[in-house]
Amino acid sequence: MLALLVLWQIVSLFMKPTILPSPIAVFAQLGQNLTQPETYSQLGVTMFRVVVGMIAGVAVGMIIGLTMGLTKIGEDLLDTWVLVLFTIPALVYGILCILWFGLNDTAAIVAIAVGSAPPIAINIWQGTKAIDRDLIHMGKAFRFGKATVLLKIVVPQLIPYILAALRYGLGIAWKIVTIVELIGLSSGVGYMLSYWFGNFSMIQVLAWTLLFTITLLIIEFAILKPLENRLTRWRPAAQIQRGAA
Repeated sequence: MLALLVLWQIVSLFMKPTILPSPIAVFAQLGQNLTQPETYSQLGVTMFRVVVGMIAGVAVGMIIGLTMGLTKIGEDLLDTWVLVLFTIPALVYGILCILWFGLNDTAAIVAIAVGSAPPIAINIWQGTKAIDRDLIHMGKAFRFGKATVLLKIVVPQLIPYILAALRYGLGIAWKIVTIVELIGLSSGVGYMLSYWFGNFSMIQVLAWTLLFTITLLIIEFAILKPLENRLTRWRPAAQIQRGAA
C-alpha cells in the first residue's frame, strides 16, 4: 500500500492536477468531504442498498447452494441456470432492474440480490460437496433430524466457504450498486462519482473512490476478519490435537 502511494506521488509530479492530483491533495479533499453531512448521507444510502441487497442475495444463494450440494436433483436442475446467471455482466442486471422497477432503491437492491446470489450459490455448492459426509451419516445414525444435521454438522463445516462467499458477493454488490447509482439514481456514492465526473473534478472523483475503498477495508478488518476469527477459532485447536496424536 505504501509503495502504491509513493508511486502515485511520483507519477503525479509529472502530470497536471486536473489529470492526476497528488495523494496528499486527494486525502486533503477527502478530509474536507468528511466534515460535510452530505458525505455520510450519500454513503449511508449506498450502504443501506448494499446491506439489504446482500441479505437477500445471501439468503437466496445459500438456499440454492445447499440444494445443489446436498441433492443430486437440485444440482442437475440448477447448476446450468446458476452458471448462466453468473456470466451475465453486472451492468446488465443494473440496466434491467432500472427498466423494471424505475429509478429507486428497489432497482438497486434487486440488482444486488440477483447479481450476488449466483457466486454465493457456487461457493456454497462447492463447499457442501467438500464437507465430510461421514459426519452426516453419523448424525443420521444417531437419529438427528434434518434440521439438526444441517445446523450442527453441515453449516459449521461451511463457515469458511460462507465467509468467502460473503467477501466475493460484497465485492460484486459494491460494483453493482455503483453502476446503478451512476447510470440512473440521484443519490449514493455512484451518483457522487457521476456528479463530479460531469464537473470534470478529478480530485473529487478520486476522493470519493478513496472513501469507497476505505469503507470496504473497514468492513473487511472490523467486521469480516473478527467474525471469521470467532467462527473458526476451533480450527487451530483441532490442528494441534491432530499433531499431538
